[in-house]
Amino acid sequence: MESGKSPVQVVLNADNFIQNHDRPPGGTNKDFFAENNAMFKAHKNNILSQLDSIENFQEKNKFSRFVFAKVTLRPSALAKSHRPTARMFKNSVAPVVGGGELGEIYVGLNSTAITELKNTVEKAEENIRTKFDKDGNEVPNPSAIRSEVGSIDSISVYGREERRKFSSKDAVEWLADKRTGGLYLITLFESIPAKKDWNVFEVDKVQLFESFLKGLESLPFGTLVFKISDRTNFEDIIGVKILNKDERSYILTDNELPPNSKVFKKETNLSVDNHEEFLNFIDQHPLVKSIGLPSKINKGSALKKGGTGKTPSIKKRSASKYPKVGIVDGGVSTVFNDWISAKHDFLHADDADVDHGTFIAGLLISGRSLNGDVICREDDGCEIIDLDILPLNTSFDDYFLNPIDFYNELEEAIQILKAETGVRIFNFSLNIDEHVSSSGYSFAARKLDAIAEENDIVFVISAGNITNNLDIRKEWSLDANDTLSNLISSRNDRLKVPAESCRNISVTAINPLGLDNVVPYALSNYSCRGPVSRVGVKPDFCHFGGSGTANSTHGTGLKSINKDGEIETGCGTSYSAPLVAKTLAAIDNSIEGDMSKETLLALCYHNSEIPELYKSKEYEKIAKHLIGFGIPIGSDQVLQGDSSSITLVFSSRILERKKMKFDFSWPSSLVAENKCQGKAKLTLVSTPHLNYSFGAEYVRANITAHLRQYQQNGSKKGRLEPLYSIDTSDASLKEKKLIEDSYKWSPIKIYEKSFKKGVGNTTDWVLEVEYLLRDGEEFPEEGIPFTAILTISDLNREKPIFNEVKQNLGAIGVNVVDIQNATRIVSRV
Repeated sequence: MESGKSPVQVVLNADNFIQNHDRPPGGTNKDFFAENNAMFKAHKNNILSQLDSIENFQEKNKFSRFVFAKVTLRPSALAKSHRPTARMFKNSVAPVVGGGELGEIYVGLNSTAITELKNTVEKAEENIRTKFDKDGNEVPNPSAIRSEVGSIDSISVYGREERRKFSSKDAVEWLADKRTGGLYLITLFESIPAKKDWNVFEVDKVQLFESFLKGLESLPFGTLVFKISDRTNFEDIIGVKILNKDERSYILTDNELPPNSKVFKKETNLSVDNHEEFLNFIDQHPLVKSIGLPSKINKGSALKKGGTGKTPSIKKRSASKYPKVGIVDGGVSTVFNDWISAKHDFLHADDADVDHGTFIAGLLISGRSLNGDVICREDDGCEIIDLDILPLNTSFDDYFLNPIDFYNELEEAIQILKAETGVRIFNFSLNIDEHVSSSGYSFAARKLDAIAEENDIVFVISAGNITNNLDIRKEWSLDANDTLSNLISSRNDRLKVPAESCRNISVTAINPLGLDNVVPYALSNYSCRGPVSRVGVKPDFCHFGGSGTANSTHGTGLKSINKDGEIETGCGTSYSAPLVAKTLAAIDNSIEGDMSKETLLALCYHNSEIPELYKSKEYEKIAKHLIGFGIPIGSDQVLQGDSSSITLVFSSRILERKKMKFDFSWPSSLVAENKCQGKAKLTLVSTPHLNYSFGAEYVRANITAHLRQYQQNGSKKGRLEPLYSIDTSDASLKEKKLIEDSYKWSPIKIYEKSFKKGVGNTTDWVLEVEYLLRDGEEFPEEGIPFTAILTISDLNREKPIFNEVKQNLGAIGVNVVDIQNATRIVSRV
């Protein structure tokens, strides 16, 4: 080991610290009406009235008496322990089938469910019960039924306003673009089983299926209906295309025909009247959850590009082992043939626009020599895996019948190219235009989630650019008030689809250094930003993407190479994304053997920096929405610290009723007067299971980590704070704040704290990794993989922390090894 260097250490026997985790029983029932009996009585009667309205709807519904209802919870009832599912909406009466926004659950109701629900509500006592606590004080003691009834804000039939947010005229105009495939995306509450299996369902449910299929068949024009997805974590989605009046209907709920059948090539009928009739039927049918329009896929936009006319000296490829990055785009120019290791070779030359992909390749191959080591933090040289998959807009339908076919082709190409080259990092700087009515977690993000998970790869996705010049923000001002006012008043600048992808990474753009007309490190005026998701932090990172306001001397301040081999400047989040992709690929390239995706991502998150610009009080509440977790440092620094710190990697799986518990002693050189000093940083990356049927609550398990110090009385005290800490003093909104601001349910968590004056009165600490499931969720049999990275460091960078901790760990039987060698010893790091 070089003097002063401290390689990242992998704990090889991390599984030895997995132990049983028996959770204590839940707390007492909560009274949501602050002991106000009169208010609760009025609320109870209101809930009964709402149930009567649903029952009246059932009796009049021409399709089936089986309907779905939306239950909205009180903000103070978001926590798992407060959900009304033990007495009210239990599986035997009104099963929960999904959700929408935070605190919205959807339940299925057959013809007898309302009677049972009303009987339950009637049992809720109107005068709250009390009991005496251990100190002899009389305290509220509501029954479970009163608590559950009180947790409900409202319940109503799931209606048209939840299903559709566009007109038939809007739909026809959108579907006229051949890139859409002319089809609707219809999400069902429940998949329609084969008719031979209908005998196992109750009469109400059979009527639900039968009326839906008969309704489609009875329309006075043809329809093509086919299943789009049956993955376990996808909702039940079907595609529907309106055909001409003289066409027969094809109801293919079991995908009886192959994807290349001529049936799928039939033209879309663009009669507004026909679409209106179809939508009126779909709007009313209780089986339908939502009606959506497909996205349009375009090559990523790049702004204000300008050539310099100069020809660079492109680095020659040698026998060295280089990082590998796949470029999902319209192709890469032949000027980089020496660096293209594999090619999908999908597009005809006349249908390919290689300009965008070539600029990205130039940043990956020659970025540092063109822009310096602050902007481009990795050494020049990169193997390019060219996925030339996106044709010109005018040729899209020559290659793909609809956007779903694009994602299927993408997945097939990735499977082949990964097998050939081992590439795991794919740059995805494409624009995906959604209809303005679209909301929630996009179909594109779901597809990229699935491809990434099933193929053990990572997409690095550009956050998207503001494309309307009227919406581009003013440049960042050194006056914080001006900047905040600018951000508040900006429009149409939220992250573009599919940057919300949970299994992948999204990147915004910041201004480069060296330009006298813009603030360096400031969010670029064209860059889209968060928030975009109820889960975690999006975007994940920021990087230099070129200035949106060109400089008279240096252009955008970001140089690359165009398709003719000349230097040019450009800007766009399309060009910030590959800089992060290169660092991820370089980390992966630096470690022998197979590294888990959780560890690869955790190393990048753990070693990202928040620029000083965003650390002021003015920006502390919004910084995460602009730059995520900051800029990843160079891969050469990721794997090497210095002797005044140590970084430990724990890679394992959480199993049902288990947790990881790692006890250790604080470094003695950081202990003064029995108080522990220094700094600790903890990063956790996990891959919890997903279920998109639950809307904003689609992440179904919360894996969390705690660094705690033992107290003299044997208790433990948490010592770290979230990277973006919050105030949770308002108890009624605590759960909401934990979800939105403190990473609860997020797969990515980062905590840190500096102990300048020292903390505690013991040197005994513990790192624990635990889990919490959503209400009603079953733990996956295969467990949930995670990687936790803990760094302990001396704030003054003087004490020999690395050697001290490593010796102490060896003395207590903890087996650690440098990360570059770890995969030679164990199969999973």
